[in-house]
Amino acid sequence: MATTISAEMTPQGLLIPRTAIQEWLDQGLEIVKDKQHIVIQPRPVPRTEHERVKQVLEQSGRLVTLDWPPTSPPLTDAERAELAQKFSVGRPLSEIIIEERGER
Repeated sequence: MATTISAEMTPQGLLIPRTAIQEWLDQGLEIVKDKQHIVIQPRPVPRTEHERVKQVLEQSGRLVTLDWPPTSPPLTDAERAELAQKFSVGRPLSEIIIEERGER
């Protein structure tokens, strides 16, 4: 049953009932918001297996997109090399774990 949309124009903008929006989402439409516009459009069809899995996870609520920027900038190549040098000292963690398991 299609929801009757009784949109209302207010000083804040166009108001659309939540039931209509939920019906659009159930029908495979997506609602994309940017700074100036809200666009209601068909969901893009996933082209790769990765995109299909991502879409399924998003629809089930198991994958979320964070709305805030990272707390630190990405590492430079020099910083990565420095960390690689620091972590390369000593025995590999896998050897330590195997050794500890062997004692049981």
